[in-house]
Amino acid sequence: MNARRSAWRAIASPSRPRMIAGASAAVMCLAGLGVLGAGGPAAHAAAASPAMLPVGSPAGPPPVKAPPPTRPVPLPTISIGPIQPPPVAPGSLPTPAIAVAAGNSIIATQTPANGLRFFWNQYGTSRWTGEQVAGNGTTFSAPSIAQNGNSVVIAAQGPNNSLDFYWAANGTSTWHQETVAGPGTTFSAPAMTPTGSGVVIAAQGLNNSLQFYWALNGSSLWTAEIVNLGGTTYSAPAIASTGSAVDIAVQGPGDTLIFYWAQNGTNAWHPEYLTPVSEAYSAPALIYNDGNVNIAVQGPGNELDFFWQQNGASGWNPERIFGPQANGAPSMSTCTVGGSDGVAVTVLSPLGALNLSDQPDGGSSWSTENVTGFEEGSSATVTCNNGSENVAVFDLNGELDFYWRDSAGNFQKEVVAAAGTI
Repeated sequence: MNARRSAWRAIASPSRPRMIAGASAAVMCLAGLGVLGAGGPAAHAAAASPAMLPVGSPAGPPPVKAPPPTRPVPLPTISIGPIQPPPVAPGSLPTPAIAVAAGNSIIATQTPANGLRFFWNQYGTSRWTGEQVAGNGTTFSAPSIAQNGNSVVIAAQGPNNSLDFYWAANGTSTWHQETVAGPGTTFSAPAMTPTGSGVVIAAQGLNNSLQFYWALNGSSLWTAEIVNLGGTTYSAPAIASTGSAVDIAVQGPGDTLIFYWAQNGTNAWHPEYLTPVSEAYSAPALIYNDGNVNIAVQGPGNELDFFWQQNGASGWNPERIFGPQANGAPSMSTCTVGGSDGVAVTVLSPLGALNLSDQPDGGSSWSTENVTGFEEGSSATVTCNNGSENVAVFDLNGELDFYWRDSAGNFQKEVVAAAGTI
């Protein structure tokens, strides 16, 4: 662990630079049986007089002759193939996390048995290798994943609403666990980012509060701070580091969107309210890029909304990315768009299609495309690797998929883990 961290949170200057056959029944008319007619079988049997029966006949109706046996018709053999798990509703599976470490795409996900799995891909190949980070019964949220120095780091909600942190040196499969916060402290998926000299994590806390945690590289001591008190936080947060400050965005009370910032080395958090009530309907996505803070969130009527603010400026610039095609939390990355740096946003549609929108820096319009058809079972996460958008998502059957954009601009699919194997 000591090899992965160094000192952090040196106090910055007071200025704020930041930015889911049968045959039909035959009717038999037999004399004296009284099967048909008014009064039913009992009435007709009572109406038959014994004097009307032939002499020597036994009392009662004559026996019915059984029909001759029929030969069974063999049914055709139908091959149905392997039985697949039943599909789920779009967006109902846990969201996988994706990042890049040592040039390779890496993914972490919560398992159906509440374990934690890690997958990595050697860049330039389609082979994925899986590792168990933590056993069953350890992980109760979607994870967050990042590279910190020469290590991969993962954060997730643990048992009894605790918060856990895991790290492994690049090139090894030995995972080390740390408890960031004990039981009763964590009530959402965490958001995590490296700062260059440490790691910071934010999560929804008890009574809808907002909690922040930080640790220096080389130390397993986590320090907790309260960003805001109870009744203020109603989603998993998003977090980013600007180099001199930490930024957090959350869904607030009344479906509002709230942004917080604090300079490194201080615990004074400053809130900014981006929307009025009934304007933010998902957990937000947040990213810092080229001096701007960028936030995306599902807006009213399932639209996808975007807000940006220049570093150090006051006021936010709102944009509508597209109309009623957003369902759930978006994800953002910075990537090359049309030959220049820009922002990419992914979000699931209400019917389970995966959409990706991007805009180059300085652009005034968004380009949107369908990455997949109506087949996804989770929200997606996106990152950028060597100028290519990389996306991780579960399909409706629980298959973990990876999409990457090739040099011609087309998305290619790789199966990271088949359904039922995670």
